[in-house]
Amino acid sequence: MMSIAPSSTVLRDLYAKMLLARIVDDRVWRLYAQGYIDFVTSSHGHEAAQVGSAICIEVGQDFTLPYYRDQGVVLTIGMTPYEVFRTCLHSQRLQQKGQSGSSKTAFQHWGYQKHNTITSPVPVATQLLHAAGIAFASKLRKAAVVTIAYCGDDATREHDFAESLNFAAKHGLPIVFICEQDCTPFLGPDNFATSLPPSCLPKSAIPTGLAYQRIDGTDVTAVYTAMRQAMLTAREGHGPTFLELALARSQPTVLLPYSGDPSTMVQYTPPPSNAGKLFDPLVRCQHSLQEQGLWDDEWAAQLSTRMMTEVERALQDALRDTLQSK
Repeated sequence: MMSIAPSSTVLRDLYAKMLLARIVDDRVWRLYAQGYIDFVTSSHGHEAAQVGSAICIEVGQDFTLPYYRDQGVVLTIGMTPYEVFRTCLHSQRLQQKGQSGSSKTAFQHWGYQKHNTITSPVPVATQLLHAAGIAFASKLRKAAVVTIAYCGDDATREHDFAESLNFAAKHGLPIVFICEQDCTPFLGPDNFATSLPPSCLPKSAIPTGLAYQRIDGTDVTAVYTAMRQAMLTAREGHGPTFLELALARSQPTVLLPYSGDPSTMVQYTPPPSNAGKLFDPLVRCQHSLQEQGLWDDEWAAQLSTRMMTEVERALQDALRDTLQSK
């Protein structure tokens, strides 16, 4: 398989986009702590998986079907921090008005028509079927378009998951499936520095005709390289690829509704004590930049200050506009 590693410029850009995703995620947590929203679907720990894959998407040409945790994906392909905050706040308002369907939780339904981002549904894994249909239409039209469908490891137990992969393999569709597997329960004292935890897939899950690769999803270089190859394979008409990205989520999957008392919040859950270097995607990317002589403390400090200022302004604007629209 051909290797397409990121250049020094791309690696720095990957770091910047991951930093943006982290800062935005932290501000979403603040919205929760202050009682503006009562649920958080955090992307903390997913940054390398989401940014490293999404940066390979041809925005406006390819179709992207994110799942509810893919905040880093939508930011990378063009959604602004302001739009992310407005989406979170709008989801909360719909929940309060009883307009969010049967779901009791205000999940984010990411969608952006001008960027070909398809709004994700509430039922787990159904977006994979939608993605297979879009890819089938692209193939019939002989368009150089790739469809990218994201999911979490919980989706792999659904029938829609298996049907989507089988259909894509049978018809050789131009599609890339990406599963972000939370491996936090498998972490031990040695973590997965030398080997990955067990796959979330059953042995029979990968049909003939579907390329499969399991990757350390905390390594943005590995994710980017695999995704570039998968996109090239699909765009040249050589069929679908499934990428399983193993990562360590450092915040809880499910949060209790905010009660108004900060002491009752579900607290931030850090990764294992020696996981900072191994599991935090931002730290790993920083080490890669340092090893290649590309890291500059002044550049990093200026980047962080600028992004925090811009994101804070976007947060305040989103709160103002949301409150004014009530």
